[in-house]
Amino acid sequence: MSQHVKRFLPLAFVVIAGALAIVVIQRQHISARASPQALLTAAADAQHELTRAPMKLDRMTDTQEIALGDALAGEAAASLGAGNANAATQAHLQQVGMRVAAHARRKLPWTFHYIPSPDFVNAFALPGGHVFVGEGLLKLMGSENALAAVLGHEVEHIDLRHCAERAQAEARLRQLGTLGDLVGLPAELFMAGYSKEEELEADRDGTTLAVQSGYSYTGILLLFDKFQVLEKDEEQASAKPAGPLDEAAQLSLSTLSGYFASHPPSDLRAQRIRERASPRGWSPQPLRCSLQSGALSKVVCDPNQISPK
Repeated sequence: MSQHVKRFLPLAFVVIAGALAIVVIQRQHISARASPQALLTAAADAQHELTRAPMKLDRMTDTQEIALGDALAGEAAASLGAGNANAATQAHLQQVGMRVAAHARRKLPWTFHYIPSPDFVNAFALPGGHVFVGEGLLKLMGSENALAAVLGHEVEHIDLRHCAERAQAEARLRQLGTLGDLVGLPAELFMAGYSKEEELEADRDGTTLAVQSGYSYTGILLLFDKFQVLEKDEEQASAKPAGPLDEAAQLSLSTLSGYFASHPPSDLRAQRIRERASPRGWSPQPLRCSLQSGALSKVVCDPNQISPK
C-alpha cells in the first residue's frame, strides 16, 4: 500500500463512521441535541458496532466468561467496599436479582453486589453473572419495581454478551494474549456504558424480565421521570457560576453526569418502554415498597402511585 493511500485512511474512516452514525440516528430515531458531540457519540456507536462482528465470531465460552467475571468481581468488590454492605440490604438485592435473572436466556451463577456509598449513583455488570448497584442509585428508585428493572437491565448486558464482547474488544486493543491477562481490566471499563442501541436493548429486555417476574413496568418509568429532572438540574448547574450552596448541589449531580453521558436520554428510554408495554398488554400495578427495609429505610414509596405522569 502506498504512503499516499495510507495518509488518507484515517480521513476515510472518519467519513465512513460519520455516515454510519447518520444512518443509525435515522433508522433508530434516536433523539439527540444537534451538536458536534452528538455526532461524535453516534459515530463512536457506529464504530463500536463494526468492532462487535469479530467478537461474535470468536466468543469466549461460558466457562471462560465465568472465570474472568469472578476474578474481576473480586477486585471490584474490594475496591468499591462491597464487603461492607448492610447484610439485610445485600440479601434483599440478591433475592430480587435472582428472581429476575431466573428468566434470562443464559443460566449463569448470578451474583448481585451492593456498594454502600451514597455517592455511587450507578449500576454496572461484569462478564459471567456479576451485577453491582450503588446505594446512591438505590435511593433514587423508590420501589422494588424499579430495582427489578434496573437489575434486569444489567442482567441483559451479560445475557446479551455486551460485557464479554467489551472484554474481548479491550483485549484486542491492548494486544492481550490470554484470558488471564484480562483479569487486570479496570471495573471502570464496564461502568462506562455501551452503545445507545445496546442500552435501549438492555432496557427493553431487562424490563421484560422484571414484568415476567411479577413486577410492574411503571417502577422504571417513575425512575426515568426522576432522571429527567436531574438531567435538567445538571445542565442548569453546569451553565451557571457556583456559589457555596451550588457547589454542594453540583458535587451531588456530578456523580450522575457519567451515567447520563453514557446512556440515551431518559425521555427516549421511557418512550421505548411505553411502546413495548402497550402491545404486550402490560398493565400498571401498585408498587412494591420493600426497598424501605434495611439501610434504605428513608426511601419513600407510595404504593398508590401506579402510573407516572
